Amino acid sequence: MNNFPYSRSWGLDKLRELKKDGLDEKEKKKLFRKLEKIAQKIESVIGTFPKANICILNTQGKIFYCSRAQRREILEFISNFVQKNHESYPKGSYAIPRSDLSLIIWKLSDNAAITIYTEGGLGALLSKTPYIMHFSKRIDQIVVKLSYLPAEECLMLYEKFTLDGSKSEILQHEIFSPVFQTDEQKSKLSEVFNEVEMKVLNEIDGKKTVQEIVEKTGIPLELVRKAIQRGISQSTVKRVKQYPLIKRLDRGSLLLFGIDPSYINFYKELRRLCNGKRTLEEIASLLEIPETKLVNILERVGNSIEWLREVE
Repeated sequence: MNNFPYSRSWGLDKLRELKKDGLDEKEKKKLFRKLEKIAQKIESVIGTFPKANICILNTQGKIFYCSRAQRREILEFISNFVQKNHESYPKGSYAIPRSDLSLIIWKLSDNAAITIYTEGGLGALLSKTPYIMHFSKRIDQIVVKLSYLPAEECLMLYEKFTLDGSKSEILQHEIFSPVFQTDEQKSKLSEVFNEVEMKVLNEIDGKKTVQEIVEKTGIPLELVRKAIQRGISQSTVKRVKQYPLIKRLDRGSLLLFGIDPSYINFYKELRRLCNGKRTLEEIASLLEIPETKLVNILERVGNSIEWLREVE
């Protein structure tokens, strides 16, 4: 059983109607915010080390919190590993499940676990075990209350209820792809979408950015965003993940763009992160800058960058 939700296009109407075990929207929001605050406290303590990517889940593999920088394949691995192996570890212990990842899984209780994935080594993280275990009881209480939620909705609810966990905003540099449909399904789209929305959807091809669609159609940006959002909610459009790969980056070419030499170390780190395996969102989170600013920086690199793309 896979407890990790691949799709983030679950209907918000369904989420609004979800009221079980006496938890209404306000109460669920409060619980997710508590998890976020705990994770932020842990991040602040290990903040001197490479960016810590935290995941909080129950022992059945349902994920209730994850840092924005978490890669989906890592989250899927974490979910499956905890679900299959949690009974093999006593409470208060930890596991290092893979030699190729700087990833630690702590079993906080019979119900809850927390994981941290980092770009750095494991020694510094292991030294923080007593501090992390300090939150065991609080996390356990929250996870127990949230565990009734269907697995596919857990992360969607977290993103809805936290300040910075959502990827709902449509950014100008983003690319979207149409979902494959039969001719009969395509013919019925006009019954669902209005004329303006259809113009936008017809331009979505997995290559054009949102801004390019705006320029080609002459439709205002906000209307284009709304049309794409509706396309996502109707499962006719999917986001394209973009993985930048910097092929070369030398000091001289940077100076041509007017970049001060003091920023060279930053751009060396940028090149290391832009290896074709991380999305824009992940890289921006690791560098702790807005995604739009990252795109502006990458535009300066020009022809030295290659874009790898994958439909979510």
